[in-house]
Amino acid sequence: MYGKLPKILSEIKVEGHQMMFYQDLPIKLSGSFYPKVEERLREFGWIIKTAELDFMSTFGVDAYKDCYMYISAKRLYQRPHSPFNREGYHADGFMSDDINYLWSDSCPTIFNNTEFKLTLDDSLSMEEMESQALEQNEITYPDCTLIRVDQYSIHKVAPVLEAGVRTFVKITFSKDKYDLKGNAINYGIKYNWEMRDRSLERNIPQK
Repeated sequence: MYGKLPKILSEIKVEGHQMMFYQDLPIKLSGSFYPKVEERLREFGWIIKTAELDFMSTFGVDAYKDCYMYISAKRLYQRPHSPFNREGYHADGFMSDDINYLWSDSCPTIFNNTEFKLTLDDSLSMEEMESQALEQNEITYPDCTLIRVDQYSIHKVAPVLEAGVRTFVKITFSKDKYDLKGNAINYGIKYNWEMRDRSLERNIPQK
């Protein structure tokens, strides 16, 4: 099943210019229904709402209630050979039931629908993705398109061809706490998690 293409939802325009870097900010805790989004992230309201409605209609209201909901939002300057997301093929939520919604206004994510045969190991699987990916199977989607991915959608960051500012947003639904040190903190929600140290290598967001 690895190599599955994402679900295309809709084109969403965003008006905003403020530089930002939010990593895995919890906006809804498990057991609650209503996300708490700070004012600076309200420009992504339609992205958040569209992801919510699609998740509930696809997986059910109970699944929505049971999940934590996170947002990663980055608007940063990048230049050739220096993207702000980590390079290389990977799968968001690998070996989990996490569902992610991706959106960007430039340098669209590259997907690959090769029929991958992967070892269920976070590090080894990425080496296998790189070695098995066929260039002719690379697929991108138009800028500002919201898409839904699961662990079977193999993708990588696009090469930066021209210097400039790029906006990237990811909405995540997970049954797990994303508890790595350095994750953004939502001061509008009461929670007190023991946070784990990050490593220099790829970090798995949940325990």
